[in-house]
Amino acid sequence: MKARLGLLGGMFDPVHIGHIKVALHAIEYLQLDQLKIIPCSVPNHRAPAVSSSEHRLNMLELVTEKYSTISIDPIEINRSGISYTFDTLLAIQELHSPGHLVFVLGMDSFITLPQWHKWEQLFKMCHFMILARPGVTMQPSVEEHMQLVDRRVNNGESLFSSKAGNVFFAEDFQQNISSSRVREALHSGSDVSTLLDNGVLAYIRSNKLYQRV
Repeated sequence: MKARLGLLGGMFDPVHIGHIKVALHAIEYLQLDQLKIIPCSVPNHRAPAVSSSEHRLNMLELVTEKYSTISIDPIEINRSGISYTFDTLLAIQELHSPGHLVFVLGMDSFITLPQWHKWEQLFKMCHFMILARPGVTMQPSVEEHMQLVDRRVNNGESLFSSKAGNVFFAEDFQQNISSSRVREALHSGSDVSTLLDNGVLAYIRSNKLYQRV
């Protein structure tokens, strides 16, 4: 069987338990050999990170060190300029030459795909696993624009029926935690013990991150 490499991008500002649940679900459901978490450096369509790249990487290390199938790839942080997914996928293809790349995205991000740099080329480079987000749906016009009728598959295993270009909607999996919600809770002094790994929470407190100025 050809190698299966999952990719999970984001700001991870901070990384929360929802991120890890997504990663573990993708690994188990798709039988991935490895999943790379790729923290973004300079986003193209959203506000910049609140915490530094160094802090975000350190927190990711704390929460992922116990999982042998999850690794952190600082490729976008090490690259200057805007973090374009197209450039990242191209570099990963050249460095690792995996049999299959699967980009794991929430529905809220996937519906903005036509705004991404060279978005149509992404379907030639990877498959997509899309996770439902509460209250987020795709408009028929967007679905038609992305030609999802031809790309959609009914289960995870069917993703790998071709080299790239398939899309699987994992509608049975949802997570409603967001980093912005975690930051707001930290600002207000609310309990975040169910949202963050203990090591990450200790790191945030030790470094006085996400405090209201």
